[in-house]
Amino acid sequence: MTLDELKLYTVRVMDGSGCLFQPIIAENSYMYILTAKHLFEGVKQDKDGNDIKFVTQDGTEISIMRQVNVDGHWQEQIIPFVLTKGQTYFPHKEADAAILKIDSLQGFDKIISIEIPNKIDTYSLYGFPNQMRGNAIGNKDTDYKIRDLGLPATGLKNAQLINDTLNKLQIEGMSGGGILSIQGENIYIIGIQSEMKHANWANGKICFVPMKYFSEIINYEENNGLLTPLHPTYLGKFDFLQDIAFTLEVDFIDENKIEDTRTYLRNKAFEVINSGLTPISIKKLFNYKLLIDEDEFSCLDTINIWIGWLEFLTIFNIVKDENLDEKLLLEIFDCVRLKYTHVEDCTTLFKDKLSKSDYTGLKKGNTVVINSKNAPKKPFKFANGIPRNITKVQDVRGFRTDFGIDPFQSFNFVHLDYYKTECIINKLEEYEHLDEAQLLTKLKQEYHELFN
Repeated sequence: MTLDELKLYTVRVMDGSGCLFQPIIAENSYMYILTAKHLFEGVKQDKDGNDIKFVTQDGTEISIMRQVNVDGHWQEQIIPFVLTKGQTYFPHKEADAAILKIDSLQGFDKIISIEIPNKIDTYSLYGFPNQMRGNAIGNKDTDYKIRDLGLPATGLKNAQLINDTLNKLQIEGMSGGGILSIQGENIYIIGIQSEMKHANWANGKICFVPMKYFSEIINYEENNGLLTPLHPTYLGKFDFLQDIAFTLEVDFIDENKIEDTRTYLRNKAFEVINSGLTPISIKKLFNYKLLIDEDEFSCLDTINIWIGWLEFLTIFNIVKDENLDEKLLLEIFDCVRLKYTHVEDCTTLFKDKLSKSDYTGLKKGNTVVINSKNAPKKPFKFANGIPRNITKVQDVRGFRTDFGIDPFQSFNFVHLDYYKTECIINKLEEYEHLDEAQLLTKLKQEYHELFN
């Protein structure tokens, strides 16, 4: 994800800003603009400085503009929008949050809503300050980097921008702008800008509405069936991931040897897709048990963990040849547990992270399969425990296992990529001329140890 790609997610909403968000929708027929409620209703001052209440009436056409890049040149494009409460406009009952429902635009599935982390110094406020309206197209928006969180306020979080001299005039127009961070191929959003901390002495202090208030809007009884949760698109169905599972990367010279096997595995993945299991249903079943380190909770919505699950379930389907459902998945999870980590080097987990993970329900001799953002240079497999020269002595009081079980000495540990590299890529010549029946037999043979 680049800064230019992120610019596409930021829109101007009247005299404020907003952030495009694509939730889970099977037919992909609509999406959201997340913004500030006070752009449409609240209190404003008349010419004499008196406070007056205002509400934008149903049927009002609202000016919304987005930026598009055509052949390297930025252009402005209008998003048609007519405000109708309960149809296109969904405000929070108390917080300064509103969801605008618009026709779907393609290519906005990289944004992920998460809870506010302890440190937000990788986040910035993105929007369209009024003082930049006269700039050339493509340079009317900006970002202000955040230094740290301030004390919370009612319905709001306070944050200090790195530039602590920014005043109201320099930030006006940013209301409704996203608090965003680029992380890999995704954008994380933790809230929407609401107001300055103080109108006259801002000193780079802003208030923003956390994402939980947008979820509350969706959960209002009167909005039932009108809005879908703030999950990224691929959590709704595995078929969004079918073409990026089992990449089985090899040098160009070996492509002919691997192509049929890759196609066959993706065909088998299609059977998992048709089983009815989805990332969101698996997430509900196991929640934090899906992770090695529960502090990496934001990873539950990242794409890597679910690519791994699609591959894992496909391997199971090949070995067992059984119809998948939630009941069977619960049985699998207590025999072979797939756990994810987002660290740069997953071999560092052997120091202490693996010992603190949740293994309750696993018996001695069961298997822990590790999926990670980055595969190790040499995918590992340890049968009947991890060698003592890799792990130090662990404090057994920190184990979360069935009574008396030392995870390092009781479980098999294997990296998910082991079943790609050792079972397929390192044996390419054995796969080169196999038909479908022979491929199935070969893969069953190679994968057999995973579930036995």
